[in-house]
This record gives sequence, C-alpha cells and structure tokens, in this order.
Amino acid sequence: MNFSVITAALESPSKETIRALFDDDDTIFWVDWREDEADIVSYCETVLRTGSLTAEWARAATSRGSALFISYSGRRIRAPLRNGYEDRHIALCALNQVLAPDYEVRFCIDSNGSDTLAFLPLPSARCADLEQRYGPAVCRHFYRLAEHPNIYTDPLPFFPF
Repeated sequence: MNFSVITAALESPSKETIRALFDDDDTIFWVDWREDEADIVSYCETVLRTGSLTAEWARAATSRGSALFISYSGRRIRAPLRNGYEDRHIALCALNQVLAPDYEVRFCIDSNGSDTLAFLPLPSARCADLEQRYGPAVCRHFYRLAEHPNIYTDPLPFFPF
C-alpha cells in the first residue's frame, strides 16, 4: 500500500494526484456494477494482504441457490445479498463488517459517475490518523460506507457536504 499517493490526493487534490491514486493497484481496488461479490473480497485482499481474508459461495436456500460467506481472522459472516444490482454495495458493507475493527474500506468519491467504482481499504488506525490530520478533506474524497445510501443503486449525488 502506497500511503504517499493517498496523502498527495488529500493535500493537493488535482487530476494528476487523483489519477496517481487510481493507477496504484497496490492501494485501491475497482468494482464494476456487474462484479461477482466474491471477487470484491479477493480484490480487497490483494491490496490488504492479510493472508486470512476470503470469500466462498455455499449452497443455500436463497433465490440464487447459494450464499456468500466472507471470512477474516477467524470470523465468518454471511453477506445478506438480494440477487440484484444492490448486491455490490451489500457485499462491501459485509466486507467492512467482517474486517472491523482492524480495517475499513472506503469509497473513492472521485471515481463517482462511472459504473466501475474505486475503493480504498485501510487499517482503521490509519483512517483515524488521516481524519485527524486532514479533517473534512478525507470525507470529500473517501466516503465511509453505510447501509444507506447504496452507492450503486441510489440517486447521486448523495454526499453530505
């Protein structure tokens, strides 16, 4: 993970610093609106390199006939997917749930407007440090995911600033 591209985007947000962040596959990952939810977990693990973050589909009595389970560091949760466009967001929220309190995945607001969105996974302590150091700039560039609004299906803009 390259923290210098993150701090550059916060200290001097420009097309160049945001592009440098978006071009750094060791720092962010991208999720298309049609992405398989298990792949989202894999993309996040590629950045975080925890050695224990995994996802698996298992047979279940659901509309798709299977359920997604996300595991990290001895914890395992079932993502409450609905078999629709909203599932990418739901999977990201479930990912944050299983990673807490160690890590947090944030939406890179500067990628808004595309059907493929960028996400920044960080250690939770690093998120707190960035918020303390850069204040509102963090919220302007890296949105803390919540159940609502769904960043893939709800009307935009929805950012509270």
